[in-house]
Amino acid sequence: MDSIFSSFQARIELGIKNNIPVECRLIMLGEIIYATEREDLTPKQARELEALLKLADIVRNYAAVREQAIFGELV
Repeated sequence: MDSIFSSFQARIELGIKNNIPVECRLIMLGEIIYATEREDLTPKQARELEALLKLADIVRNYAAVREQAIFGELV
């Protein structure tokens, strides 16, 4: 699991350095979620990687947007 985590971490850090757009960050988040569902990453690792993407700094009301993405509505 650590090598997969490190691979994601390196890719995210390189992307941030290269100012990747929000769409790329969202695709990366989808890959992180998929890897977590496959149990290639732990939920804790997934949360760490999600934080590295800095989506909360870019997407207005990120917590609400994330909730709607997970549940299909605001809960």
